[in-house]
Amino acid sequence: MKFKSKVDWWMQLIFAGFLITNIWALVGIFSGGAGSIIMAITFTPINAFLMLPMWLNTYYLVDENELLIKCGLGKGTRLDVGQIISICETNDPTNSPALSMSRLEIRYRAKSGGFSDTIIISPKDKQGFIEQLRIKNENIEVSGEKKPMSKPTKVLLLITGVILAITVIGVGALFIVGEREPSVTIGSDSIRISAMYGTTVDVADITGISLLDQSMREFGAGRRINGYNGSAWRGHFAAGLLFVRPDVSPTIRIERNNGSTIFISFRDPTRTLALYENLGLLM
Repeated sequence: MKFKSKVDWWMQLIFAGFLITNIWALVGIFSGGAGSIIMAITFTPINAFLMLPMWLNTYYLVDENELLIKCGLGKGTRLDVGQIISICETNDPTNSPALSMSRLEIRYRAKSGGFSDTIIISPKDKQGFIEQLRIKNENIEVSGEKKPMSKPTKVLLLITGVILAITVIGVGALFIVGEREPSVTIGSDSIRISAMYGTTVDVADITGISLLDQSMREFGAGRRINGYNGSAWRGHFAAGLLFVRPDVSPTIRIERNNGSTIFISFRDPTRTLALYENLGLLM
């Protein structure tokens, strides 16, 4: 009988995070992003050979007198059911073929005899799994008490949780800042753009301001050099310094005497038109 692993919500978030990042990177390649290519090269093999196989192919098969423990693409671990000594519940986070913290620790004798070892798994139907094993080996001891987590393991789990929380907060903050609309302040002698990769432009350095009737994607941003490219594009691309919604037109182009060009567009086209009219007063 086959028993699928239980998958905790936080594990589902990890799997989904890797998959979404991978898709985002692959889509980003079409906008010419060098960073997206690197991310795609990194995440595609991880998802194809590790994350997805773990997610879809972690199970425990009780067949005849053997227990097959499968996780991912590997051959898995085979145990003789007759060698199993005991089973107890645990929430030990030790690396194991388990996708949930609701776990079972199986203690078994090595085939060579003389010593025992343990393996931790997380069947969704724990009671049904135990009953199947006891049908094959009625001598298996089942403890009603959960095995406590050791102090070093608790400390390690806390550290891991803190690192994960910092990472999630950091990625979330990057997304929020990257997607936020730029704020443009027009002064008598300068234009200040407040956003990710924001800058200040001296009016004396501006050689021309024009309004393109194309979106940035239609105009062509070129290769991303150092920037953010979610549903908004921010930062340095081959075409210049971008603060745009890539699929929204029109787009403002500000040309400078140093050869660098700035492009601006908002989610709301009327806001882009209003900014262009205000910028026109400077020229």
